[in-house]
Amino acid sequence: MNRPPRRPRAAHRSRGRGFALVAAIFLLVIIATMGAFAVHVSANAHATSAAAVLGARAYEAARAGIEWAAFQVRDPNNTLAPGATNLPDCFASPTTLALPAAMGGYTVEVACTRFPAMSASPNFHEEGDKRSAYYLITATASTGVAGRPDYAERRLEARIEKCKDPTAPGPAYAC
Repeated sequence: MNRPPRRPRAAHRSRGRGFALVAAIFLLVIIATMGAFAVHVSANAHATSAAAVLGARAYEAARAGIEWAAFQVRDPNNTLAPGATNLPDCFASPTTLALPAAMGGYTVEVACTRFPAMSASPNFHEEGDKRSAYYLITATASTGVAGRPDYAERRLEARIEKCKDPTAPGPAYAC
């Protein structure tokens, strides 16, 4: 009985080891790719979250500008001359507000347009005894440098009506 010659066992093992090495490298590449993808997704999520926070703060800063301007034109303390039934003009426009440091360095610019204009004749709308003026207020809040990731800007508009009634009791002459 003649048997074919046997291969040495060492040669058979080395072929298996080569396959295991290729499989191990393949798995390492797949795991590294998945890890890089996870880091990329995480970085984008953090950047998106930071941009959302900047935008929300810019919105609130612009809203503070609208509130300030509304206070100026509504004349809640009746600072117009006693007995006066004229309606207030807009504040100097545009005005840049100085916000406290706690507001994070946002710049707020507020503009006001009065309808009808103060220079018009008459400079109010009249219905019965009531006189009205309308104000368009625009507040723009921004932070950072345009085109950079730390930039955020929000613009809000509000329309306000102020009414006085010459026949109403003073000092407010409220409608």
